[in-house]
Amino acid sequence: MGRAAGVASLVVALGLTVLAQEKAGDNPVILDTSFEDGIEGWRTHGQAEFDVDDAVAHSGKQSARIVVAAGVEPAYQQLGHSWGPVTAGDELRVTLWVRAEGVADGSGAYAALEFMDAGEQRVGIEHSKVALSNGVNGWEQLTIDGRAPEGTAQARLDLVLHAHGTAWFDDVRIAQTGRLEAWPDLGDAEREITVNTEEVVLPDFRGVGFHVFDHTFPTTPELVNTVIAKRWREISPSFARMNDSPDWDRAMLDKAADYILRLKGTGTEVYMTTWGPKETQPGDERRAYAKHMVDNLEYLVRERGCSNIRWYCVTNELTLGGWGSLASDLPTFRDYHQCLYDELQARKLDIGLLASDAAPFSYWHTLEWAAQNMDDITAIYGGHHYFAEHPPTDERFYPWFLDKLRWARGIAKAKGKDFILGEFGCKQDGRTVDGVELDRCVYFDTPDEPMIGIQLCEAAIAAISAGICAMGNWTYADFPDEYNAHYINKWGTFRWSGSDFSTRPHYYAYGLMTKYFRGPATVFEVGCNDPRLRVCALRNNVTETYSIAVINRNAQDVRVALAVKGRAPDLRLRKYVYDPKHPPMNAFGDLQAPAGVVGMGGGKLSDAVAAGTVTVYTTAYHDEPPSPVTNVRVERDAEGQALVKWDAPPEPDTAYYRVYAGETQIVSTIATEYTDREGGEGRQYRVVAVDDSGNASREE
Repeated sequence: MGRAAGVASLVVALGLTVLAQEKAGDNPVILDTSFEDGIEGWRTHGQAEFDVDDAVAHSGKQSARIVVAAGVEPAYQQLGHSWGPVTAGDELRVTLWVRAEGVADGSGAYAALEFMDAGEQRVGIEHSKVALSNGVNGWEQLTIDGRAPEGTAQARLDLVLHAHGTAWFDDVRIAQTGRLEAWPDLGDAEREITVNTEEVVLPDFRGVGFHVFDHTFPTTPELVNTVIAKRWREISPSFARMNDSPDWDRAMLDKAADYILRLKGTGTEVYMTTWGPKETQPGDERRAYAKHMVDNLEYLVRERGCSNIRWYCVTNELTLGGWGSLASDLPTFRDYHQCLYDELQARKLDIGLLASDAAPFSYWHTLEWAAQNMDDITAIYGGHHYFAEHPPTDERFYPWFLDKLRWARGIAKAKGKDFILGEFGCKQDGRTVDGVELDRCVYFDTPDEPMIGIQLCEAAIAAISAGICAMGNWTYADFPDEYNAHYINKWGTFRWSGSDFSTRPHYYAYGLMTKYFRGPATVFEVGCNDPRLRVCALRNNVTETYSIAVINRNAQDVRVALAVKGRAPDLRLRKYVYDPKHPPMNAFGDLQAPAGVVGMGGGKLSDAVAAGTVTVYTTAYHDEPPSPVTNVRVERDAEGQALVKWDAPPEPDTAYYRVYAGETQIVSTIATEYTDREGGEGRQYRVVAVDDSGNASREE
């Protein structure tokens, strides 16, 4: 195969190339090479053969080649080219050509653009398309578009082979395509926000919600009533992504059905996807597997009444055997869905299939493939992403995420379909410490933890503004400690550690979005003259209530003048605020009270929005409190524990109850009884009902 040195390398670090740009049109070119001078100046990493090949080239006379032998573990073997200085806001485009042969057992040949600080610690990364199929049918062009995040001092392009086999890279070009312009400082000027009810972004938004996993864990009635169901009832998401398994027996199906029916009671629609799908052979075996999975879905829907299951996907994140493996074998993904589609159609079961559920953004090329090759059996499109590129303090996160989501929604919209953001969250930790894999948000238990609420709300506002149909933050609850001795999954709005079920700050920010941005709803176009304000607005299609969210990324409080174009209603809006400097923590997960009421006259509203906060304005409330709780009584068991019981008020929108011993609140619960294990003789109790609007009942 031409010249081949056949030298195995581990890590050879070469010096940083000082940036020397040459002009090509308006875009400074940082690197333009076809490897005619070899791979000198490129850093090699990993056990592989690195060389040039004069028998294989896309243009010119030779290309760069990486060979990972069959007996070597694929470990992201790569050639790297570093340069600097690079500053935050620099926008870069990388183009290259790749060819591969005999690749197997990994994610294939691709490229990565890494951004690093002055100490060579990575602060961000962007990938080309990542797929085992890259270049296997001949030369294929890959591209990367990246923007340097805060803290960037230098960058590196990695040409990667994460598989056994051979990959060739050629005609590598890096160009700076732009630089972020500084945002204007508007000082004390009043900010202008326009909500245009004549311009509809999405007529059938379904809601802000979560992925839920807690239906698979052992619970007690008290845990459900005081934590899991109580908090869900209060923040009331209208969307949930939920996992199932092909190994569920009838008892587990019934447990899941009970959970889904509880979600149905809060008007929550469910997108279900399978953890651990079975690897099957095409034909009869695969059709039998599809029949088994649809048997389970039919039981849930028709026998148990779980009609709120709306969508399904064969697997989480294109996983079959290995994580994301189907990204390199999309025809197999399609074949699974064809078998499922045929079964669903034969039974007239109204559950739509979702494609492709891929994560992260670098795998979203699978959406384009799905749109081109399986739209006829696809009801809705969807994908996931976690914000490793942007810390929660980064004000540039919002426009970056908005652009990504608009691109994805455009693929779905072109086919007349909607898009679900099935999972999203802040940066993952991912380390293994003392043999335990830490699958959790890296900002938990740090000074930046309260800012997670701001970033998650920014993500939700971006999704709503981009026309995303529904979204699910990972996750509603932590995995309990005992889930796995060598793995923890801690992303929840509340902890699940022994007897600790305390909420995290973002519960009181993102919970405002789930509660007041419910579907079905009409999302309106919003304009604003301040790039540091993020705004979305909708009207619920059932209740005809309005909700508007505003995030102020300015360092100072600002006054806003909000005008409604088109229908100009006179409204009284409750105002709710989340301030990360003072998170409104509550021992029982009770949401914060409104900060006040703001009037809108003739479609115009004027108000002050505090620096660094989430503010939600909504008409989704009423002022009438529920009737007083009656017949509060106490029964005692043989150990003297107090079982407090009461009669529910007649109002159907009663959400939960606060139980007090004397003047001290001891619990919030959706049940009409509670066992006070610390209640001694003579302890006096009172119970207050709280409705969906947060109004508390008066005492008799």
